[in-house]
Amino acid sequence: MKKILITLGIVAFAASAHAAGPDFATADTDQNGMVSMEELKAAMPDVTDEAATAADADADGSLNAEEYAALAG
Repeated sequence: MKKILITLGIVAFAASAHAAGPDFATADTDQNGMVSMEELKAAMPDVTDEAATAADADADGSLNAEEYAALAG
């Protein structure tokens, strides 16, 4: 739980440094319900690798809708 809260804090801080990205459905170009790191870079090219990794709270290599929303702000 502590790790999740720290990660969310980092994500919130990192997200504030970036302009809001497109909505989740637009970023999920293959419509598989997840935004891959490649899709994320295409949707929000200014997002750093560190911010993308921090946003991936479950560390599965892609962002679900909640993780994406936290990053996109």
